Amino acid sequence: MQPSHPARRYSAMLAAGIALALAGCGQTNGDSETSADEVIAPESPIPSPAAPSPAADAPGEREAGTALPDVGAAPLVPEAEKGEPGARKVLLDFARAIEFEDFSQAYAMLGDAARDRIGHAEFAAMFEDLGEITVAVPMGRMEGAAGSLYYEVPTTITGSKGGKLTGTTVLRRVNDVPGATAEQLRWHIESFTVEPG
Repeated sequence: MQPSHPARRYSAMLAAGIALALAGCGQTNGDSETSADEVIAPESPIPSPAAPSPAADAPGEREAGTALPDVGAAPLVPEAEKGEPGARKVLLDFARAIEFEDFSQAYAMLGDAARDRIGHAEFAAMFEDLGEITVAVPMGRMEGAAGSLYYEVPTTITGSKGGKLTGTTVLRRVNDVPGATAEQLRWHIESFTVEPG
């Protein structure tokens, strides 16, 4: 018996190896059970990412009464808090609360004297039918009198529906006099007087 030729032996081994590989994949040299199209393009498409939801705190979209977004300025050092920077910080928080239609928060920033002049319902009614609100409070004027500091600012409130309110906002704090309470030493809205015009 002649020994088999090396080339024939190699071909036989290669053919046996391919047959075993195809059998392991569930395929034979004949028809395949899975088509190439099904492997390349699966039946279930890859889901696309969900679209981002709109910001809930955008003006005009935020639900009334929900907390304002925390976009305020960094806290001030105590000395700055006592002066014009502290007054403007309170003023801008007040203006922002009105713009976001959080009238309860804005009303809570009024001092006793301002609340004696206007009730909560009357205050909120001032802004009815304005649409989206914009509050302009440019730089004001600081004055001192009888142990208190006052900061007076011209105020303009405009609405997207064409309404407009103009007037003055005055802030006040007690100027570190002995016996003053913590509440008196903080800036607050002493008066808020605006009228249609």
